[in-house]
Amino acid sequence: MKRQYASIDIARYVSALLVVCIHTFPFLEISETFNTYFIHTVCRLAVPFFFTTSGFFFFRNYDLENEDVNDARLKKALFRLFRIYLIWTIIYLPYTIFDYTHNGFRISYLFTYVRDFIFNGSYYHLWFLPALMLADVIVYYLYKKKGLKFTLIITFAFYVVGYLINVYTPVWESLPYISFLFGFFTKALSTARNGIFFGPMFIAIGLLLSRTRRLPKKVSLLAFLISFVLLFCEVALYRHFNILRDLTSMYICLVPAVYFLVNYLLKVNIPYRKMFTILRHDSLMIYTSHILFAKIFLALMPHAHLVVYFLTLACAQCLAGFVTRYQDQYPILKKLL
Repeated sequence: MKRQYASIDIARYVSALLVVCIHTFPFLEISETFNTYFIHTVCRLAVPFFFTTSGFFFFRNYDLENEDVNDARLKKALFRLFRIYLIWTIIYLPYTIFDYTHNGFRISYLFTYVRDFIFNGSYYHLWFLPALMLADVIVYYLYKKKGLKFTLIITFAFYVVGYLINVYTPVWESLPYISFLFGFFTKALSTARNGIFFGPMFIAIGLLLSRTRRLPKKVSLLAFLISFVLLFCEVALYRHFNILRDLTSMYICLVPAVYFLVNYLLKVNIPYRKMFTILRHDSLMIYTSHILFAKIFLALMPHAHLVVYFLTLACAQCLAGFVTRYQDQYPILKKLL
């Protein structure tokens, strides 16, 4: 039986709480500056962490001598992700229809929706599911055909391209000729935060952690703290030059920060209990369901973001608890996990 990592499941749950922060801006009325730095440093670790741990748990079972087994495991993982994605796409259809029609409907919106369904998520926070599927496929076949080193080089190169697109969008949009070309990219893909530029890097980090020895715990913790300080400085630099936006998310320092963070957590030994499996399931449910509640509470209380955060979290946790508790009694609920 493969080792269970309680520290990872706990961190997954914390990451889900941070994702809710990204979409509810809890400290906005308290301090806009603090809210900005908290979201763009601490909270921005959450999604890369999800990708990295997903990559780790998939590739730790990779069998170098049995490609058929590996292919079957990939198909199974992709089917599960697509099932979850499709179910939540249907659940969010009323929200999607409202967003596309409340200011008038154009036929071009159908093409926009198809593009978003494939690359950016059928609803904006669901982007991680198609991104995870595409990134899994890219990293799997890069590793299968070319090995670990080549995979890391290619995924980092794509991440750097995505970083230049994501972080420097205000710069490209201000340059006459480049802005014209940049417009083609935004119409085609909308964002670089997807399964081509963003996801593969962190899946590859998970692959690296699954195929190499762990660093000592103290070394990983120190390296993470240094990387996090550098991440804070990176965010401060972009804010100083007025290029930091709500959608800015592909920071260079995220790469070492996430690597050392996950490496550290993998070295933390906590006796495993059933509660941690529940936390793992709850984290996914909170991530996928919280916008159902956040949209309503933000509309009702646009100037009470901290209250909105806790109400959203409470509702999402209640739904997660219901699904976890009754999934054996109602097997259809297992389709959400």
